[in-house]
Amino acid sequence: MSEIMAALQLAQHQADLINLYQADSEVVYTGYIDSLAPDGVVVNTYDDAGLQDGAVFMRYDVVDEVETMSEDLDNMAFRIANADQAGLSTVPQTSVQLDAKQSGLPQILAQARTTQQIILLVLADNENYLEGQVQGFTDDQVTFQIFDKFNYRNHDTETLDIAAISIIEFQGNELLLESAYVQTDYRHQDDIKATGKRAINDTLVHAQAHHQLVAVDSADGSGMFFVGFVNTLNADSLVINLVDMTGQFGGYTLCRRSLIESVSIQSDYLQTVRGFIELNQQYELNVQPVLNDERLFDGTTDLFESQIRQAGNFHNLLHLTTKNALLPTMTGYPGPINNGHFIFYNVEDDHQLNRVGTLVELDQVVELSFGYMDAYLLEKRLKDAGSL
Repeated sequence: MSEIMAALQLAQHQADLINLYQADSEVVYTGYIDSLAPDGVVVNTYDDAGLQDGAVFMRYDVVDEVETMSEDLDNMAFRIANADQAGLSTVPQTSVQLDAKQSGLPQILAQARTTQQIILLVLADNENYLEGQVQGFTDDQVTFQIFDKFNYRNHDTETLDIAAISIIEFQGNELLLESAYVQTDYRHQDDIKATGKRAINDTLVHAQAHHQLVAVDSADGSGMFFVGFVNTLNADSLVINLVDMTGQFGGYTLCRRSLIESVSIQSDYLQTVRGFIELNQQYELNVQPVLNDERLFDGTTDLFESQIRQAGNFHNLLHLTTKNALLPTMTGYPGPINNGHFIFYNVEDDHQLNRVGTLVELDQVVELSFGYMDAYLLEKRLKDAGSL
């Protein structure tokens, strides 16, 4: 603990960008230390786009490692600087106002109760997390009303031991949107989901014609689902304008119909995302200025071949999935297509390009994602470094 404390104090003194790692979770928090309270550290955190994304309180005994130098932090510093230069914007956030000499957790709970903001709690004995609103608290316990964006029927009020709370996330983008959304008249809706080729086709055609938000579940066992609007349809595949977890444009996904297990047109989560989209319209935040949400595609062509050729010509990054179980999902750019094959030059974990590449069969490709924020940032960094 003394080593962790010393590392935190040094990072605060030097105003270092840090990663906070936990022993029993893969969740990593990146940001700058706001305060070192008697009971834990408060860090102003940043999202993957380099935008400030609220703050987190962590008890000291949860912190397993304080990282101040790494390739990942260099990458995040680049993203934070780029977000400022490129004029990226986020939901208006207030700065953290805590007295560092007093315990941080009760102050955060008190602020959340006063403002009725949604916060996220991680409990010491629970791998899951709870989102909701503080109804009241004592020195020992907190009364917490659950908000479950996936299932509105899960709205129980629970009494939790304060000693069991390890982490609190607060004032982040999604939490602020949820805080505004729960003030609206939202009600549970049963899921409406299409399965089977004919029903899926009819649902997609209707969704495209009426600009209807859908959730597409993949059939590859990955548990992956895409939320967005149908852009282009043909007999073999479809392009979706993705919507991310904060209701903003999240790029495009091109997937084969064979990858689709079901299409949902009604659910509590779709209601939540629609609410976020409407709130973002008020903030003029539906699409970040570096992304293009107005692309058109020719459904009379082989969409996979045309998109791969275009990405290869301009060295644009794609996220690629094949039905070959031996090939992992990869992000990179394709070489020319020859005899139904192409070389895919993927970006390694250290942000270096694999110059040898992987031979991929065009007909094996089942999903391409492109035009999203992470691809833009990775592409920009590689080009700035002269690697792309």
